[in-house]
Amino acid sequence: MDPARGRGDRPEDDFESIIADWREEGSVPDWPGERTEPAEPSVQPGERPVHRPGPSAETEDDDHYHPPEPPPLPRPGPPAVVGGGLIGLGLVLCISPGLIGAGGSWPLPLGLVLMAAGLAWLVLRLWTGEPGDGGPDPHDDGSRL
Repeated sequence: MDPARGRGDRPEDDFESIIADWREEGSVPDWPGERTEPAEPSVQPGERPVHRPGPSAETEDDDHYHPPEPPPLPRPGPPAVVGGGLIGLGLVLCISPGLIGAGGSWPLPLGLVLMAAGLAWLVLRLWTGEPGDGGPDPHDDGSRL
C-alpha cells in the first residue's frame, strides 16, 4: 500500500493522480461545462504549442464550400416514353389486369410480352450504329480520329 495515499496532498486513486499530473502540465482540454480562465501559457520559447481540439474562435461560417444547385433533369424523348409505356402497361397487365377491364388467362402472357418489348426497345436504342455500317468491326476499339 502507498504510504502517501491517506495524505491530503495526494489524490485517492491512480486516475485522479493522472489527471492531476495532466493539469499541472497545462494541456488539459476544457470540457463544455468547465469553462475556466486560461492559465499562463506553459509553452517555453522554442517549444511547440499544445494543440487544443475543437473549433477555434477564428473560424467563420463563410469558409465552407457551398456546391451549386444541380441541373434540372432532362426531359425524356418520345422513344423513351414509348419504351416506358410498354413496360408500364405490361406491369399493369401482369399485376392487376382488372384495372383495364381485362379478364381471363391472356393478360399475363401479353403483359410479359409487352414488358420484354419495352425493355428491348430501350436497350436497342442504346446501340448507335452509323447508316451504311455493315455491323460492328471486330478490329474497331471504339476510338475515332
